[in-house]
Amino acid sequence: MHIKWLMFDADNTLIDFTNASKLSFQQTFEDYGHTATPELYATYKVINHGVWTAFEQGKITAERLRIKRFEDFFAAINLSPTSPESFSKGYLENLISKSESYDGVKEMLVGLKPDYSMSIITNGLKEVQRPRLRKLDMTHYFDSIIVSDEIGFAKPDERYFEVAFNSIDNPPVRGNTLVIGDNLKSDILGGIRYGLKTCWLNTSGKANDTDIQPDFEIRDVLEVPGLLEKLK
Repeated sequence: MHIKWLMFDADNTLIDFTNASKLSFQQTFEDYGHTATPELYATYKVINHGVWTAFEQGKITAERLRIKRFEDFFAAINLSPTSPESFSKGYLENLISKSESYDGVKEMLVGLKPDYSMSIITNGLKEVQRPRLRKLDMTHYFDSIIVSDEIGFAKPDERYFEVAFNSIDNPPVRGNTLVIGDNLKSDILGGIRYGLKTCWLNTSGKANDTDIQPDFEIRDVLEVPGLLEKLK
């Protein structure tokens, strides 16, 4: 097997979304004169996960997602620092400013770029994802960037991967393309359904108790170059 094209998920694969989200949540509460306790953030995470799952299943639109997660959250905590629309806008702006790539990621991409086509495949929102990548000076590493909110389909929808696969000139065969991501249901399942090779980034080290079986599993994204060397 000779991999020629790398499709990287962005959040919690190349970019530390977990920390950025927490900091952005706290900052947005402060912006409206409130304090975000750990308990409030824990509640938001559960609600946000449910809303994103509904989006990835095609049950709600990205436009509705932006507002619904904060509508549901404010209802759950019986507190409204501001309107869900205003809070969402502030949160997304803070998310851009608080985002950072993981240590060593840029150096890894520099090393990979001469030998591989590379793309970002992300289910993020259009007003956030590209500005974050520009802020982090990462855009130039990639031959294409596919944002679900821009095309109307989200991973694991095969239509998303159809767009992604046609995003660069003269793409290799599907079996020479590797999807790298932390989410079994969106990244790995989507890649499998489209006939791509898959690499699950399992940073927690927890056992995979699903029937979704990636071709490869790593604990740290910086293991990707070593994996590729073994596959040559």
